[in-house]
Amino acid sequence: MVVDRSFRNSATRQRRGKVRAILAGCAVLGVGAAVTLAAWTDSEWVWGGGSGDGDNIGTSQFDVQQNVWDGVGGTANFVDREAIPGGQLRFQPNATALTPGDTITAAMQLRTANGSDAAEVSLQGAVTNGSDADLFTAMTYAAYEDVSQADCQAQITGGGTVLVPPGSPLSQPGAATFTLAANAGWTMDLCFVLSLPADASDALQGLQVSPAWDFTADSV
Repeated sequence: MVVDRSFRNSATRQRRGKVRAILAGCAVLGVGAAVTLAAWTDSEWVWGGGSGDGDNIGTSQFDVQQNVWDGVGGTANFVDREAIPGGQLRFQPNATALTPGDTITAAMQLRTANGSDAAEVSLQGAVTNGSDADLFTAMTYAAYEDVSQADCQAQITGGGTVLVPPGSPLSQPGAATFTLAANAGWTMDLCFVLSLPADASDALQGLQVSPAWDFTADSV
């Protein structure tokens, strides 16, 4: 029997063509599957905050204010005065015409500001602030805690706590610290007492002093 080789070769070529077509189709389907079978995606962000909803992380506030009764009508006037010379302590009586043995007093108050942390406060010794050096050296002072304005003006200091003992030089710092409650929780009454010693020299006549004290506060 005579085999028709041209027919067999043609059939073989057809089968090979079908295989190639199937492989090509699979390749196309593979690309399509890679697109259509991609996974869903999602993101979850977080941010750093406080313990309440919407709270940001932040710093606290710290501020101490003074009142030296320079408001209208002698009312309290709590403000910041953070540079020398600061608020004026209004000493009386006859603060501008002292004679040997005289004593004068001035009241003031400290507190923290609204929203402030609590404070630990220390009184620093006075600086001369333009004072005549001889009179600055000759004068003495005392400072008391918990003495009201009225008692301070009347020189009734016995019920208070001694911060600086009587007879101390103006440059003497306070012996202890005191605490101010947070958020203007309460007010510290303070009383300064200045004295010109009874044995003051005649050479001190006509001189002037303007000592300046600093209250240094740390947050607690």
